[in-house]
Parts: sequence; structure tokens; C-alpha cells
Amino acid sequence: MSNILVFDTSSSWCSAALSTGDKVFAVSEKQPRKHAQVLMPMIESLCKQANIKPAQLDGIAFGKGPGSFTGLRIAISVAQGLSLATNAKLFGISSLQALAWQGMKQHKVSRVLAIMNAHMGEVFYGAYDQLTAVIDDALCKPGDVDLGAIAGDLDSQDANTLWVGAGDGFQFESELPAAISQLSMIDAEVFPLAESMMDIALKAWQDDLFTGSDQQQLVYLRDTVAWKKLADQPSLLKR
Repeated sequence: MSNILVFDTSSSWCSAALSTGDKVFAVSEKQPRKHAQVLMPMIESLCKQANIKPAQLDGIAFGKGPGSFTGLRIAISVAQGLSLATNAKLFGISSLQALAWQGMKQHKVSRVLAIMNAHMGEVFYGAYDQLTAVIDDALCKPGDVDLGAIAGDLDSQDANTLWVGAGDGFQFESELPAAISQLSMIDAEVFPLAESMMDIALKAWQDDLFTGSDQQQLVYLRDTVAWKKLADQPSLLKR
């Protein structure tokens, strides 16, 4: 059995989950500005619950963005630091894919348009059918969201092609394209959480997609910033 750790700090929520093969332990807290303080204690608590030591981790998955720049830096710093200490392999998960998957599980649907508040008057968005991107992750003004790839489904209103909207980016509903009125429902209170992201991580582990720490980078979109190597970034592990 493999021990897989997953965590996400891309939104106002800080969450972590640990799979030991037969059990999944999870914790989440809404901590908009305290991710750096609470993440490591969360991980330590999960390891204690699972009765394993961090050195026994085989794989570590994390939310790679897009999302909060500070939150993403915390995520990759912790992921790479733990990888160097434990030799665990890493895998970055799209925060929008994770958000969409969270929405699918909460509302028992298979297609989700995920929109996150990117601040500065912009949104991150992507559309997913199960784990497949139908609209690739992008950043733009709310009014510039391009729904062309799912326009046919939205127009048809067929029960088999319904789309649900999820994410705090829908707080800009009045500024988004009029086509969002054709979504079957909108839930602006959905956030990516590690417990659901574990499904994505375990599939990636089975597909041998985890890599060495130096092959992982963030997806921020706004400035195409990639924080690649632990040695090239300020340490958020040393406190």
C-alpha cells in the first residue's frame, strides 16, 4: 500500500488529506491568511492519525494553481521540502480541475464550469467533463470568459449535457457572459478541498505521473510565474 499526501492552499481554504491504501484521513479549515502556519501542523496530525511517519510518504500531490500567489508558493515550498526530506515523488493538480471535481462530487454531476476569483478584477476559469478539460484553464476579465466550447451543450438543455457552475468567481455573475444563465445551477460556495483531490492524486499515482521535485512548477497564469526549485525561492518551511 502506498502512502499518498494531498494538500491545497490555492484558495481561502487550507486542506490536507492522507491515504494509506485502505483509509483516507482529511482535515480542512477556512484560513485565508494563515496557510503557512496551519499546513504543517495539519500534515503532522494526519500522519499521527494514520500512524505513519512523514518519511513513509510515497507520493505528495498539491494544488499547483491557478490561485492565490502566496498560497501557491506555500504549497510548492512545502511539497518540495517534504520531497527532499522523504524522497516522495510529487504531482501538481490544477486548482480549477480540483474545484470542478469538488463540484461534481457535491452535486452528483459530471460537467462543471469552474470559476475562481483571481482578484484585480479578473477570474480564473476552466470547464471539465469528469477529469477532462473541455475549456483549458485561463485568466481574463469576467466579461471576457469564453464559453464557446460548451455553447452547444448550454443551448441544448439536454439532460445528458447539462453543466453546473462552481466557484467563488460566480460572485461576478452580473459581469459574466449571458450564457451562464443556461447553467443548470450555480454554487459559488464550492472550493477545492484535498479530500476530493485525493481521487485525482490516486489516479495519477496509478498512471505513474508523479515525478521528482525539480520537475514540478506552479501555474499562476497572470504573470506566468513558475517557482521551480526550492533553492531558488524563499523558504516558507523555516519558521
